[in-house]
This record gives sequence, C-alpha cells and structure tokens, in this order.
Amino acid sequence: MIDNAASILWSIGSLVGSALTIFLTYKVMKYLIEYVKNTLGRKNSSMASMAIVALKITAASIITITVYYMIKTVYPDAALTLSAVITAAGFLGIVLGLAAQSSLGNVFAGLVLVFSQALRVGDIVEYEGEVAVIEDISLTHTILRLRDGRTIVIPNSNMLNSRIVSYTMPEEKVAASITVGISYESDLNDAIKAMLEAARDHPKVLKNPAPQVIITGFGDFSINLKLLAWISDPWIKPIVESDLISMIYERFKKYNVEIPYPRRVLIFKSEMEEQEQVPAQVKGEIQEKGGV
Repeated sequence: MIDNAASILWSIGSLVGSALTIFLTYKVMKYLIEYVKNTLGRKNSSMASMAIVALKITAASIITITVYYMIKTVYPDAALTLSAVITAAGFLGIVLGLAAQSSLGNVFAGLVLVFSQALRVGDIVEYEGEVAVIEDISLTHTILRLRDGRTIVIPNSNMLNSRIVSYTMPEEKVAASITVGISYESDLNDAIKAMLEAARDHPKVLKNPAPQVIITGFGDFSINLKLLAWISDPWIKPIVESDLISMIYERFKKYNVEIPYPRRVLIFKSEMEEQEQVPAQVKGEIQEKGGV
C-alpha cells in the first residue's frame, strides 16, 4: 500500500516536473530570442538568424523528449512498445508527409533562408511593392513589419520563391528614383538643372555618388527624364521621393518647365460645309467617268 502511494506520488511529481520543464523551456527560449535580437542582431544579423533557429530547434527537441517522458510515466509499457511505435511512425510519416507537403516545404525553406543568409532578421526588403523590415524568421514563416506599423506573416516557401529586393545586402545605399515628363516646348537643359538642384538641396541625398538625371525616351506628349538620388537609409526612401517630387515641381515653375498633359485636336464641321462637300464629290465622280 505504501509502495503504491509512493509510486503515485512519484508519478505526480514527475508529471509536474515535466510540465514545469516545458513551461520554463518555452519562457527561456522566448527570452533568449529577444536577447539575441537586441544584442547580436544589431552587430551580425546573419548570426542572429542562425542562433534563433538553433534555439527553436533545441527547445522543440527538449519539449518532445519531455512529452515522451510524461507519456512513459503515465504508461510505463510505452517504452517497451517504442520500437513498434517507430515502425508505425514510419508509415504514418509517409502519410503525413503527403498531407503536409506545404508545411514541410516551409520548414525546409526557412532553414535555407537562415543558413544561406539570403535574408536576415533586421534586413530592410521590398516585398510585392512594400518596403518592410524583417522582424523574425521562424521554421515555418517570416514576419515583416511595414512602414505603417502593420505586420504580415508570409510562409517561408513564398519568401524563397518570390522576387525580393534587399536594401541591406551588400550595402545600405539605395537610389531614390523620380520619373517625370516635360513638354517638347520646354528647355531640356533647364529641366535637368532643376532636377539636380532639387536633389542637391535635399539634406538626405548623398554627395557621393552624386545625383544624376537620365533621359529615358520620347513619349507621345513628353520627353521622359529619370532622377537618381542616392541615400544611406533605405527605410526613408519613400519619404525622400515624396520630398523630391515637391521640390522638382517648385523648381519647374521657377524655370518655366512644363509638365504636359494629353492633348487632342477636335475639328467641328457645320451642316452647310458637309452639304457643299457632297455635290463636289459627286461632280468629281462624274468627270472621272466621262474621262474614261
């Protein structure tokens, strides 16, 4: 009787200890991940990404072993049937693998992203036209924080197969780009001068490399120009481009450079003109027949 009571108490203590182990493992993992982001992530984002994934794999392994120990505590015969369970798990794994191809693909894609250092926590990227910073790369998904504060969760397989522009590798310099058309009546040199002045006067535009204006082609109503102004912080690129558009517009007014709009020439004919044209056309046809 005493042995049974001691056995029950031991089992309860083991279960409580296992549950506490799972809880502490999760909490410690969350703390270490935040610590790595705030320390190592600022110095070496690639190492931080790999360390975070390693922490998550370690935590998952500890929790899996602890859960098995809990099952073994409640059902002591579970250890004897472990080989049978493994054999059955082989077949079950095939079934689950077919049913969860996308999830497994996300896991492998996450490992590729982290260990290839293609993307790292803290990188500034452009995904589907949105500039964002990578907040976290987990085994199944990547979290991006947009400029307006929103966060989006993207499966790792999508991240791996999508066209993503990185503003962090190999350097942080990026060109703010402004495209504008001027009318054919405007002075081309004045337009280029106005755009370069706007770029040079902006405090965030770098002196080296110097801003430049490229003539991109002839349109139906305009000559198209493109300004490239380099900045050191990719995160403020949309703000700088907005400032440059306003500054270019003001300087175009100063230099009398016109931004054209589509024009159409409409010719209106009165009924009298149309009636006069009809006999003339008929007369011409009769003369042609008579000449033949």
